[in-house]
Amino acid sequence: MTPPSDPYLAVTHPDPYPYYAELRARGGLHRVPGFSPWIAADAATVRAVLTSEHCRVRPHAEPVPAHLVGTAAGALFGRLVRMNDGGPYPAVKQTLSRALPEALREVESESRRQAERLFTMSSLARLPGAALRFPVFVLGSLLGLPEDSLEATVEDVEAYVRSVAGPPAGGEAAAKLHERVSTCFQSTARTAFTARLVDGPGAEDLRVPNAVGLLTQAYEATAGLLGATLRAFAHWPSLREQVSRGQCTLYDVVQEAARHGSPVQNTRRFTHAAATVAGQELEAGVTVVVVLAAANRDPLENPQPDAFLPRREGRQCFTFGLGTHACPGPLLAKAMATAAAEQVLASDLDLMPLAGPVTWRASTNTRVLGGLT
Repeated sequence: MTPPSDPYLAVTHPDPYPYYAELRARGGLHRVPGFSPWIAADAATVRAVLTSEHCRVRPHAEPVPAHLVGTAAGALFGRLVRMNDGGPYPAVKQTLSRALPEALREVESESRRQAERLFTMSSLARLPGAALRFPVFVLGSLLGLPEDSLEATVEDVEAYVRSVAGPPAGGEAAAKLHERVSTCFQSTARTAFTARLVDGPGAEDLRVPNAVGLLTQAYEATAGLLGATLRAFAHWPSLREQVSRGQCTLYDVVQEAARHGSPVQNTRRFTHAAATVAGQELEAGVTVVVVLAAANRDPLENPQPDAFLPRREGRQCFTFGLGTHACPGPLLAKAMATAAAEQVLASDLDLMPLAGPVTWRASTNTRVLGGLT
């Protein structure tokens, strides 16, 4: 099998982990031929980059992707906490970091309801589509979106997510998402979930965009986590027995899948000024690709890194990031994936084909099941 030639191509490669091991073995920040960004792959370097004050989430000269400037999609992108440093954004992040864990029981309940709706299926062919719809149905319902608008919301989330990767821009979709969520915020009958987002600190004009951001950011990441979980059951059928015997829980499996199968494979950071990061002098304006999937299998952080151990002690998982821009909702993603996996397992759907060749949804960041080959 020909290895991938760079971290972006690795995301959809049939087996990127030997390549990730090579990147990790280089240690520190380094470059590979034909790929201009710097690469961080071992756990120590990944941690150093993600927690460095010199590494920002967007290039200084391009706070919004050039092809989105002047569109509703660009306006949405430019107001997301995860795409901004400083200013009014830490207060919004504080609201999200408080509100999302407080909503965990609501998410668990709604996840079970939506899982029964979406994952009662007779064919694996329907799994990838249902996995993408699922987090939008769960979080959209909790925000107060009408039931009959959820399918359209999924379509708009898809259009927006694709627009960020490149033209054509999903401006119309972004505008629709903003309008729907804004209506939920303005309603006199707000859901408890939305009320938490409204009542917390942060500029009012940033709350709606970042509520929309919950939908768009959970979309591929949660679908990828569910896919990694179900593929684990396909690769290691004994996991079902371990769960049924109480040797581990389904949630344990999901947590290990988040590490072992890394639904988010990489992220990026950018220098705005010359700086020394992880012992390497970097010029202003350089890009660092942070290979989270490689760090997750660093033996210095997780002994027996290639083994799937649901009850792994001291698990270190980089999938949801670190530092200021760590994901505020890992508990929610894991809760949704657990509920969906439970429903799929209860349906007695044959998962064994997932242990064989599969296709992956086109992406340079997230590893999301596309279908069976």
